[in-house]
Amino acid sequence: MSLDMWRSFTPRAQRWAAIGPLAAGLLVLGLANATAWGVITIAESKGRLEYRARTQETLVRIRDRLDRELQTVLGVPETVAAFVAAQGKLEPELFTAVVARLVDTNKHVRNVALAPDNVIQTVYPLAGNERVIGLRYMDVPAQRAAVQRAIESRRTVVAGPFKLVQGGMGISSRTPVFRTPQVVGGGGEPYWGIVSLTVNADSLFTEAGLQNSTPGFDVAARGSDATGARGAAFAGSEQVFTRDAVVLDYPLPGGGSWQLGAVPSGGWESVGKVPVIVSVFAYLLAFLVGLLSYRLMVSRQRILELAVHDRLTGLPNRRLFDDRLSQAVGAARRHGRVGALLLIDLDRFKPVNDLYGHLAGDLVLVRAGQRLAGLVRGSDSVSRLGGDEFAVILQEINAPDEAVLIAGRAIESLNEPVYLPDGRSAVVGASVGVAVFPDGLESLTALFERADRALYASKKKGGASVSLDTGAVAQAAGRQENATASMPAPSSAHSGE
Repeated sequence: MSLDMWRSFTPRAQRWAAIGPLAAGLLVLGLANATAWGVITIAESKGRLEYRARTQETLVRIRDRLDRELQTVLGVPETVAAFVAAQGKLEPELFTAVVARLVDTNKHVRNVALAPDNVIQTVYPLAGNERVIGLRYMDVPAQRAAVQRAIESRRTVVAGPFKLVQGGMGISSRTPVFRTPQVVGGGGEPYWGIVSLTVNADSLFTEAGLQNSTPGFDVAARGSDATGARGAAFAGSEQVFTRDAVVLDYPLPGGGSWQLGAVPSGGWESVGKVPVIVSVFAYLLAFLVGLLSYRLMVSRQRILELAVHDRLTGLPNRRLFDDRLSQAVGAARRHGRVGALLLIDLDRFKPVNDLYGHLAGDLVLVRAGQRLAGLVRGSDSVSRLGGDEFAVILQEINAPDEAVLIAGRAIESLNEPVYLPDGRSAVVGASVGVAVFPDGLESLTALFERADRALYASKKKGGASVSLDTGAVAQAAGRQENATASMPAPSSAHSGE
């Protein structure tokens, strides 16, 4: 489609020309907003992933500290068990001396007990633990399972945490003792009994970072008696594991595990967020991009309008006139209809400039354009070709006389006075040349020259007149009709022959 033709002929195109920049601006605004939202969402997702990695690192540090503290504590019964395995027995006085030295270097140990044949006989410290002397592990269901597991696995088994009678939380371990072959000799049972350890779980967990506050995180542990994810929480809140926690298993000696969990203190929705000021800036930038696109479209449309419209009258200029005339002639040929080109020249325009000035002359030109535009249909077109010359394209007429009639109305309208701002009035007339199209395969230049010759003929008459050029094809058709009408009718005598 030729320049500006998309908005020149139909009301729908004209409406689109009006809303096009706004629609483009809104579209770009929507795309920019979507882009900003996408970038923010990706940034927040990346931030949450990074925070999840930090949470994992926090749990690993807690697990490492827990493992270090627990292994240090479990070294006490392992040392005692090794001594008994090598000696075959451990006298109470020696037991007290050895264990006292080991316990004094470890603040988490509450007591250590010897249970030959699974019956507690010696405990350190004795004060406050007298009631456990004589306890038979196999007669206590809660103790029997851990002892049996320790004997079967030949490894230390950890149980708990559990509530201590003295208050607080405790962890117990059961370390089986198997005497060495040299001690057993040629006969006898190698299994000796159990070295039992009770640990202060509160101090152990605090040292590891489970009980005290971990800045930025809510941390918990679950899996009493090595039951892992199936067990209840024994440190922190059970709610931690319901908030999409990062979890880490901590395997325990003798089988089973505890499970550690951590979440950000404010929940995942509170971390990784793009700062509000950055979000505001992003959406503000999107708005500015949309506004800029709208302004650019408006400016582009304005530039196009200035390129094809007369700056003074707002009417199509010579460039757009040529385009519209080409379209009109082509449509007339395709649809077998008749159109007309009217060239209009103001008769007494120069005196207006001389007498009243160029501003008054400009006002006369504007009023002339408005009056001509008011005489034609919406499908027709009025253009200013330059100076005081105008053109009217009539898309479709029933007969050349219709174009002449419209030209006469144009002359009458242009003869009306134009009132100037100072109260005076200017009167101009107009001469009109009319050329009917299409005329065969006549070029646009030839059509314009015919209209121009007709205008010249009107000027020669003294102005305020209309001259019509119907074209060579119409004139030839008219001559043929006249010749047919002047032929004598055949006589009856001649026709009888």
